Amino acid sequence: MVQKLVVGLTGGFGVGKSSVAQLFKNLGAEVIDADEIAHDAMKKGSPVFDLIIELFEEALHPGGKKMDREMLAEIVFDDPKKRKELEAIIHPYVYKKIKERIEESSRRVILVEVPLLFEAGFETLCGKVVTVTCNSTVKMKRLKNKKFTEQEVRARERAQMPEALKAQKANLIIDNSKSIYQTQREVERIWYKFVSLTKS
Repeated sequence: MVQKLVVGLTGGFGVGKSSVAQLFKNLGAEVIDADEIAHDAMKKGSPVFDLIIELFEEALHPGGKKMDREMLAEIVFDDPKKRKELEAIIHPYVYKKIKERIEESSRRVILVEVPLLFEAGFETLCGKVVTVTCNSTVKMKRLKNKKFTEQEVRARERAQMPEALKAQKANLIIDNSKSIYQTQREVERIWYKFVSLTKS
């Protein structure tokens, strides 16, 4: 039987978690993306779709098959109470799906990418946690290139645990402020640590 290591990957908004996850995937990790599962929850046919509609009917796409995620983001990042209500529906669904995917996986290292890992209590699924950090100037520049306004970035940051605290709670930290080559070297170094843990 394969000994599995489940690794939580988290970090603040815009630090480049998905790029880091892709580097781990290239090395052989199975990557489970919590955001992807949350997006599926917002499509017609998902077990929680109707509950979300009840709360956010105004964010339903014409045709009623899925939510307008941009409008939904605008609503919840402006209203902490609404955000909590949405999270109370989405988080248990995502947690259950991740747990199922971990159990089905035959990989040694399974990386679970969850922006709100600590906030939602998902670290309980993980043997190790990696927090991705990024210098705020570099991060802001990257996000502005993706057409985010400073106001949108700040609203998303307020909805999360401070980056420094996420780093403090993690077992390992990857600084993604530098070149992709340097980040890759860092990911490789950590990867070999993880692989050796699955063999011990």
